[in-house]
Amino acid sequence: MRSGVHWLVSLTIGLGVVCGWGVLPGHAQEDGDVKLTPAQIKAIEFYNVKVKPILEQNCFECHADDPEDLGGSLALTSKASILRGGDSGPAVNADDPSESLILKVIHYQLYEMPPSGKLADEKINVLTQWVKMGLPFDPKDERDLTANLESSVPQVNAESKKWWSFLPVVDPKVPVVNDKIWPNNEIDNFVLAKLESASLAPASPATRRALVRRVYYDLLGLPPTPAQVEAFANNEDPQAYPQLVEELLASPHYGEKWGRHWLDLVRYAETNSFERDGAKPFVWRYRDYVIRSFNEDKPYDQFLLEQLAGDEIENPTQSSIAATGYFRLGQWDDEPVDRLKAKYDDLDDIVATTSQTMLGLTVNCARCHDHKIDPIPQADYYKMVSFFENIRHYGVRGHDSVLDASVRIVPGEATEEMTANYEREMKKVDEKLEAIAALAKPDFESVEHEDFQFEMNKLPILKKRIGKQITKKQFNEFRDLLRNRGNLLKNPPGSVNILSVKESGTKALPSFVRIRGNPNVKGAAIEPGFISVLSPPPPEITLPEHGNSTGRRLAFAKWLTGGENPLTARVMANRIWQYHFGRGIVRTSSDFGFQGSKPTHPQLLDWLATEFVNQGWSMKAMHRLILMSKTYQMSSQFSAEGFEKDPGNDLLWRFNLRRLTAEEIRDSILAVSGELNLEKMYGPSIYPVMPREVLAGQSRPGSGWGNSSDEDRRRRSVYVHIKRSLGLPILTTNDSAPTDSTCPVRFITTQPTQALGMMNSDFTNQQAAKFAAAIEKEFPGKREAQVESILQKVTQRPPTEKEIQQGVDLIQSWIDHEDTSPQQALQYYCLLAINLNEFAYID
Repeated sequence: MRSGVHWLVSLTIGLGVVCGWGVLPGHAQEDGDVKLTPAQIKAIEFYNVKVKPILEQNCFECHADDPEDLGGSLALTSKASILRGGDSGPAVNADDPSESLILKVIHYQLYEMPPSGKLADEKINVLTQWVKMGLPFDPKDERDLTANLESSVPQVNAESKKWWSFLPVVDPKVPVVNDKIWPNNEIDNFVLAKLESASLAPASPATRRALVRRVYYDLLGLPPTPAQVEAFANNEDPQAYPQLVEELLASPHYGEKWGRHWLDLVRYAETNSFERDGAKPFVWRYRDYVIRSFNEDKPYDQFLLEQLAGDEIENPTQSSIAATGYFRLGQWDDEPVDRLKAKYDDLDDIVATTSQTMLGLTVNCARCHDHKIDPIPQADYYKMVSFFENIRHYGVRGHDSVLDASVRIVPGEATEEMTANYEREMKKVDEKLEAIAALAKPDFESVEHEDFQFEMNKLPILKKRIGKQITKKQFNEFRDLLRNRGNLLKNPPGSVNILSVKESGTKALPSFVRIRGNPNVKGAAIEPGFISVLSPPPPEITLPEHGNSTGRRLAFAKWLTGGENPLTARVMANRIWQYHFGRGIVRTSSDFGFQGSKPTHPQLLDWLATEFVNQGWSMKAMHRLILMSKTYQMSSQFSAEGFEKDPGNDLLWRFNLRRLTAEEIRDSILAVSGELNLEKMYGPSIYPVMPREVLAGQSRPGSGWGNSSDEDRRRRSVYVHIKRSLGLPILTTNDSAPTDSTCPVRFITTQPTQALGMMNSDFTNQQAAKFAAAIEKEFPGKREAQVESILQKVTQRPPTEKEIQQGVDLIQSWIDHEDTSPQQALQYYCLLAINLNEFAYID
């Protein structure tokens, strides 16, 4: 027995007398040792003879043998470590031992421990008795392996609250720089101050042609026409560039480009994933809401408020209700093994997307235990969950419940524009239907003319004429048009089905920490609350006067967009910067925590965040600031000195070259070929032709992929139907956003399938053929003019004489030596042109 050591020897006997640490009451201490009572000696013997063999044979391998790798962070080597517990919480309930977690798991009521097989009843009875006795140990064996384990997990304290992103946003003083001429606005002062401190100079300005191409793609995601480029390049008016920026910000196509950025962040998709990957009804209305919000320059705080609680605000509208479709964008398992787990998996997805997208924090990492890297306790995770816990689970009532998650807005909100668009679309569909029917009607029998008036009879009557009066293609088009007409009739203007959020009443059920992330194991009860390291106020939850919800989401949204939150403005200001420069001031744009990158220009970030709020959370105001800076207008010119001192261009000594996004590549191909349909915006998604080889990979080839009209197939990529299990090859191979989780930064890969797809796909070859036909029609037989026009459309600059001659010679060589017709050779050259690096990259 070691002298001077206190042992943990606890025992519950008879009337409940408990002996604890150190000298026992009424007993003397001799020579630094504790004299044990007969009862204590008997308890130690019970441990050594009965308990210890069971633990050694079944438990110690995971919970004692390796202190560096304890299963679930739980050690069974001392009373202190057992009471402290692990990832699942305390293993023994001191107040009610019979309810102890350790007893539940050995009975296989929650987890199954030991996993090798359930203990015999005799052994379970021994361990149960040991717990009720108070966990007596032999002092010689007792080791507290987890006493210092908590110190490795960041705590919420004064020190952790000093992390840069947790501090309040401070409006910094604009730095003074030596070069008084170069800065165009405050952004340039912050950037130049860093460059001057490193003895670096900014790159020269971009050429006017490079600048106009850059700003067109950055704001619209579309190439300028050669005429637009030349008009700007030759306009020496100092106001030409500011006027161009305003013109592009006013374009309706701005919202299509910048709305796509937001759709990346909220993992937008139009199907549920899992085995059936069924379609989400009316989910496209959320996409349209996002595009319209950007076009309207909706204040960012309102934009967030509507998505989180658009049904709980004072005067909900169709738009604000559609915004809450945000909660329905994730994956949904329509046949879960454990429905409760499926519900909490969905809630975890909401917490992950909301915290990372809007706060720049990975709160979801605290689902099963305290966050291992950031000072976010597990309790904070479940406090955030509780704001959303009353949301009615998507599809909770089976197949019909999908519509239960929709809201029917009563007629009366239709505008004249909505009605006119509706009537125009209906007329167009009716005319196309009549044109196809007219081909078959001369063959109708008398009774068929009468029967054809009814919808149910139209397809059977026409089907009999396939291969005679009409083709199979015409029949399929008639079928799709008929379906489209039915959808229009179901959704007249002013009466709109909207996929939205719904709650399970005005009274929220109690919320709990879920031990180890298991929804079936309740821990401590919790109330809604905000991220504690931010020192937030308590939530102010008020029951909405309308609707059937708790008001919790509105309370969360108000805190998120309130002045006391230091993250919301910083995170979005950083994202706007990222989408203009290719990288954020904080590289890890969805992780402002301890593991994330620190800002390269912290003062600039705070200045931008301050301006963002001061400008009324206007995103277009932020565009103006950034686009008017000399920093944005720099060229991408290489500098050996800059590369040596700052190889990562963290100091922004030049503009970063970037590749077009997947959507920009497809839209640009359609644009240069003259096929892009920019007139039609919004509405149900479109279905471009999907290669048969791709469809063949489905369990039911073609399932869930519609057949759009040629006119619709030529619309912008933001309107393409996003099916989680079936992606359009030209988008997926060129790194479109993944849809399983939030996407703050897209991958930029270079792989063989990209080149193979661009050269060999049906889509690129068909567009090259249409491109060539348009060029031949514009410049019939004029080879030099054809090559010049092709290159100018693709590169948005006048080609050199050498480039033109190379193109002419190449086309002629195909004709002379490859047995190629002039028309085919021109098509090949158009295909080559859209495969140029200069087409795919922005300088």
